[in-house]
Amino acid sequence: MNQLPSAGPACQNAGWSESCFEHRARHRPSALTLSTMTLYLIATLLVCATALLVLGEGSDTSPLLWMLVMTPLLTWMALRHGVRPAGTSQTTDALSARQALGRFAEHSGQPALLLEGENIANANRALLKLIGLEDRGDELIGMPLDNIVHPRHHRRLARLLSPRADNRDVGTLSLMRADGTPWLVRVSLFQGHSSQLTLLQFAAPHDGPANPGHEYLQATRLAHFSREILFSLDAQMQLSYANAQWERSTGRSVAESLQQPLLSIFHSEDRAALGTGLRQLQARKRDSLTLEVRIRATRAHAARWVELRAWPMDLPEQGDTGVSGILLDIDQRRRGEEALRAQRRGLHTMLNNLPGMIYRGQNDRNWTMEFVSEGCFELTGYTPLELVDNHSACFAEMIHEEDRDFVWNFVQMRLDRRERYELSYRIVDRDGQTRWVWEQGRGIYSSRGEFLGLEGFITDVSASRGAQEEARRRLFFDNATGLLSLSLFLDRLQHLHRHAAIADYPFALIHIEIVTIADIAEHYGPAMSERVSVEIGKRLQIVQNDCNGVARHAGGFAILISDFRPQTLSWAGQSVTEPASGAGLLHLAHALATVISRPLRIDGHSLNLSARFGIASDREAYADAHAMLEQAARHDHPGMLTPPPEPAN
Repeated sequence: MNQLPSAGPACQNAGWSESCFEHRARHRPSALTLSTMTLYLIATLLVCATALLVLGEGSDTSPLLWMLVMTPLLTWMALRHGVRPAGTSQTTDALSARQALGRFAEHSGQPALLLEGENIANANRALLKLIGLEDRGDELIGMPLDNIVHPRHHRRLARLLSPRADNRDVGTLSLMRADGTPWLVRVSLFQGHSSQLTLLQFAAPHDGPANPGHEYLQATRLAHFSREILFSLDAQMQLSYANAQWERSTGRSVAESLQQPLLSIFHSEDRAALGTGLRQLQARKRDSLTLEVRIRATRAHAARWVELRAWPMDLPEQGDTGVSGILLDIDQRRRGEEALRAQRRGLHTMLNNLPGMIYRGQNDRNWTMEFVSEGCFELTGYTPLELVDNHSACFAEMIHEEDRDFVWNFVQMRLDRRERYELSYRIVDRDGQTRWVWEQGRGIYSSRGEFLGLEGFITDVSASRGAQEEARRRLFFDNATGLLSLSLFLDRLQHLHRHAAIADYPFALIHIEIVTIADIAEHYGPAMSERVSVEIGKRLQIVQNDCNGVARHAGGFAILISDFRPQTLSWAGQSVTEPASGAGLLHLAHALATVISRPLRIDGHSLNLSARFGIASDREAYADAHAMLEQAARHDHPGMLTPPPEPAN
């Protein structure tokens, strides 16, 4: 006869009681009833035997004897009649037990199912909901149980359902949900000794002890209030545990995240590296894993950077390896680092786009560089690698030889005063070209006043320096002819006028006016007349030296002569004994006529020039240089400037 044991502890916790078996107990024949019937039969046989011995000696005892003989038969039949309902009761009891177990599984608060052999006979709503078949429960009835068990746990299921299995809390299995994800559960088994019915109850695995002590409670409290995420993963790399900080940091509830792949919450760009690292941990190919990854954003939380630290963890109940770890919030640090990198990129771009070189170096005679920007290549022709630490080139050697002492002394003077320094000097680049550069820098000092080095900026100012030189040249020289500017000419004349009496040296002023210049302008245009004046000016450059000079004035040219030495008057041809005398000055005027009257051809036009001149040589007759120039410009010697006649043989 079938006997079902009383409910185990797990079943009792779920509300299991002896009431499930009361119907079977009421219809089960007891051993006491069977013993009583046997004694009754034996007693009846003894009575019948005694009666035969006593009555057999009398007269007609035939009916009585028949009655005595029939008594055991009737007793046996009564016994048979009493045993037959027990078989009927057995069939009814089996049906009642199945109904009772089915009702228990249906109304149990825990996920449960009823097996008949190896096929599912019934599954309650709690189980159907958890595996995603709440509206498709009929599909599960009659299906082999291993259809919803992960393949890696089929052997464990076979051991669980073997006839030798005991009614107990047998461990863990992975059930497959309708969406294909596994669900790790603990299984409790209740099976009759000779029955085909088996009740399975499922519950989420518990990591804590049945009777938690102080240390366990303290650890649980620390995990709950931790400001960092603590987690563990099962053998399928699904979340099996997470503390309360998980929801606060990720915006995802722990209940919804459990038994979900951990990789799903991370940024797609980080999953490959993270997945590889976790698999290596599980395979014991590494002892630990540290990665900086991003958690995907939710409606309530933006994407955040975390540092994942993980270690392999043994799972004895599954006979496999999982992972435990911690997620540290590093979002603020990473954003600060990214902002700093962006600033550095911007600074690097700005430095590279500056037309010059930013440097940091030492205050030594070699001007040893510790850092130079990329602009050094355009400025000097050397790369930063070649300049730093004087690897291939020394900056001091690039400074023009004539400027090296000036640069050193000027910078040292400013450093002694702890002042910024600004200076211009020349360098010779890699190609041997001389460049004007402008440098601005300062000394670097520690908080205690210790000198650390130099920082500054050097840029090429050759173009501006050339412009300054051009402006200076324009201030002192005529740009078209190369002659002295009128202001410089007057300064020289004024200087001679003031100091000639003191030094007692002669000088003279000759003014030449091109008379035909007006006719040329009228006939050929103003541009032609300007070109004629430029050509004449270029011819008169032979007169200029440190003491003598020529300048354009009032449509003509003013010529100052203070150096009457023969070598400076070689342009006048035959030397004169006294060139500063009236005759000598007249000879110089005719020599100028020879220079000016050479054939002039412009754009195919032959031009003849005529002019008049004036001479002013008596310095005492004029108040200043302007008065002297006005007197010469009166042209007291009108007429053509023609070459002097050739001397007679």
